[in-house]
Amino acid sequence: MHRLPPFAGRRFSKAAGLPPVLLARTRTPRPPRRRPQAPAPGSAPAAAAAGAGLALLAGLALLAALSACRGHAGAGSAAATPRQLGGAARGWNVVLLTIDTLRADRVGAYGYTRRATSPGLDAQLGAGVAFDRAFAQRAATWPSLASLLSGLYPSGHGVEENGYGFPDDLPTLPKLLRGARYRTAAFLSNMCDANHQGWDTFGCSGGKDGKTVQDALAWAADGAAARQPFLLWVHLFGAHPPYYNGGDLSNRLDPGYQGSLGPKKWRLDEVMTHHLRLDGADLRHLDALYDAAVIGSDRLAGELLGGLRQAGRLDHTLVVVAADHGEELYAHHGYLYHACSVYQTTLHVPLGIAAPGLLPAGARVPQAVELIDVLPTLLALLAVPPPARLDGRSLVPYLERPGGGGGGKPAFSEYGASRIHTVVQQGWKLVDNPDRLEPACIPGPPGQPPLRYPIGRTELYDLVRDPGETANLAAGHALRVAELQRLIEQRFARLPRRGHPQAIPEKLRKELSNLGYVAP
Repeated sequence: MHRLPPFAGRRFSKAAGLPPVLLARTRTPRPPRRRPQAPAPGSAPAAAAAGAGLALLAGLALLAALSACRGHAGAGSAAATPRQLGGAARGWNVVLLTIDTLRADRVGAYGYTRRATSPGLDAQLGAGVAFDRAFAQRAATWPSLASLLSGLYPSGHGVEENGYGFPDDLPTLPKLLRGARYRTAAFLSNMCDANHQGWDTFGCSGGKDGKTVQDALAWAADGAAARQPFLLWVHLFGAHPPYYNGGDLSNRLDPGYQGSLGPKKWRLDEVMTHHLRLDGADLRHLDALYDAAVIGSDRLAGELLGGLRQAGRLDHTLVVVAADHGEELYAHHGYLYHACSVYQTTLHVPLGIAAPGLLPAGARVPQAVELIDVLPTLLALLAVPPPARLDGRSLVPYLERPGGGGGGKPAFSEYGASRIHTVVQQGWKLVDNPDRLEPACIPGPPGQPPLRYPIGRTELYDLVRDPGETANLAAGHALRVAELQRLIEQRFARLPRRGHPQAIPEKLRKELSNLGYVAP
């Protein structure tokens, strides 16, 4: 490793999503209204009739084969005529599986081919509708997951930073479903002390994903889980630094590495606190560390879903798979982690919804969507009344007609109580930082202040030509910048804010620091 000016580094490219699956419909031939008189054997009319009969039989055989294919695929085929899904899952169970720090472009279902990191998740995402361009509302666990559970931006639900708790009067998914007579259970590996409410059963392992999965399966094995519909939320620590979910697998993925990187927080912190320059060998091993952690997380997710399936808990069940955010991995400004980032490496997340016999398998939605859309989507499918205020909107129209729906809506993110926002509209991305803030990122060397993350006043990226966000085009596209700034103003100017600073207990502050965060 060599020393480098602060926050200089490489950038990654993002793999493009896969195209949606489109299947054609066929028409059933109409039989003749009257039966004609049979021609004499051997006559020309008889030969013509025989040929017509064979053609009809062949047509019917082809139709039967196509129908059989559709019957075999069942919900796995995208129909040309949209199916009305509002309320179609009334009384169904819900399994919400969220995985910490899982970059979309490191998942096979999103085009990653260097390693087979996610066969289990790929299968689950392929079992339903996957969203190619889903975006988190903040690259930090607590604000992001609170947005998923409330359908609100962080400024609307008040959990603006890691360490902040849910307000007592906030409507959330467990509260709303418990009000609809659901049993609710949550088993988490992170975000333990966030004033969680609405859960009949709640457990948090503090980073021990194996225990989280075991506890969730033990709950599911209880016969009481079958007596009424349930909501089960499982959050795995996943590929969160220091990437220990991969064990020693990284050494097998990248044999012979002699550098100082490893699944230890102090080793990773040194890259940033000492402004170390990572060479090609270091970067390959960093990728191996992260991929190993994704592989370990995929295995644990597979154990959970396989156990639930074996216990019969996935019948008539909506299964949502999502990540809270991604990871920088040295892509911008020499930063490894996520909480300070405003780039697609951390904001673009995998998201999929599956429902056997109800939603098409293997379908893709190309439009931009947000994690705040998950709550209104579930409520619409389950026919549960929504709360008075939602920032997200139901994705049911996309589920009814994957691949349709036009250009879609803009997707936004916030950044704590600051005025930093991002917006993605079509193929363009704006980072807007009107106050020119440089947020604190990670603890500095002993006795030194935290290190700052440089975010430009205005950053504009063409995500189609530059998915890695390497070239800031703001100076040459003033009209485009103004247009995207107007979208941010229109979206947030009139939204009521619930956010206000919360006191974080010293014990929790230390726990957050150990995870690589600088608590506000």
